[in-house]
Amino acid sequence: MNNILLICRDTPQNTLALTSAVTILKRNFPKAKISVASLYPWIFRNNPAVFKALQLGGAGSLFSVLRQDSYDLAILTKPSLPYAAVLYASKIPKRFMPDAFYSNFLATNKIQIQGLPIKQAYLELLKPLFVFMFPAKEQLYISKRDDADAINILSETGINQTDKFVCLFPAAVQQQLNADKDFYAKLIDKISAKHPDIKLLLAAENQKDLHTVNEIFWLTIKKPAIIRKILSPELLSAIISRSKGVISGCTLPAYIASALGKKTIVFVPLNAEKFFPLPYNSTVIKPKNNNCGGNCLEACPAFCLKDISLEHTLKVFDTIFAPAKKRGIFNDEGTFSLFNN
Repeated sequence: MNNILLICRDTPQNTLALTSAVTILKRNFPKAKISVASLYPWIFRNNPAVFKALQLGGAGSLFSVLRQDSYDLAILTKPSLPYAAVLYASKIPKRFMPDAFYSNFLATNKIQIQGLPIKQAYLELLKPLFVFMFPAKEQLYISKRDDADAINILSETGINQTDKFVCLFPAAVQQQLNADKDFYAKLIDKISAKHPDIKLLLAAENQKDLHTVNEIFWLTIKKPAIIRKILSPELLSAIISRSKGVISGCTLPAYIASALGKKTIVFVPLNAEKFFPLPYNSTVIKPKNNNCGGNCLEACPAFCLKDISLEHTLKVFDTIFAPAKKRGIFNDEGTFSLFNN
């Protein structure tokens, strides 16, 4: 198995989950050149397990990719008849695809992944290779150039390299996945008063969220640092990599922080897990009430996130980002103890 191509036509959150499968694949085939064609090649661009990170467009762009290099194996992570047809027409010897009645005849291996969580589904696609599995998590790598640019941007906001800071991304794609603006403003003021050594950075993921970020900034008494422009995903990732972590709803920055091994506090509706995967290893805060509108991905009349507890969030923040230092004493025998008995 010399050349392997993974084709991921999915959201950036789900594409990040594919990095764990890439790690496992590389461990099993260390000499193989693994390329990934996706809508978000920045996710794989600095990954040492990836030979090429390719931009994926339509089926025509995939055909161009396959003309440039020959592959022994292609893995399609999401059912697609046009993409499956291109793989078949390109005469790739092994073609792994999810089980779908309209494209099964174009696959050498069809794998049943329907109903599986996205990360497990990606691993299931590797099973026909008889690879050995081991625990692997999402991983994102930052280039030195992006890190240097991130340092300059942070310096412009008043955050130096030695400063401890936490990023806040208070806007999600769907309005019902956002905590209240007043809630974020009060949270910023409370944290700033209690932890003056930890700076807070307000930022937006996309252009339409800048208004929300600016509004929250002016609602606060203790003004946080703020980035008033939209950054590339690479720069956004580099800034998050320098932070202690992220506080947000289910936004892309929360998934990026998880892939970077950073701590995350994520505000989610009551039944969010039914509709989308939550960021890996994040601390989830849900509203206490049981008023559910039924579908977190559609306009929700319940808007349960308005009932997120500020007091509970502050306690979680203290635990995650500002844990109390353990204090001890020496007893009569000269032994250090954590308890004053």
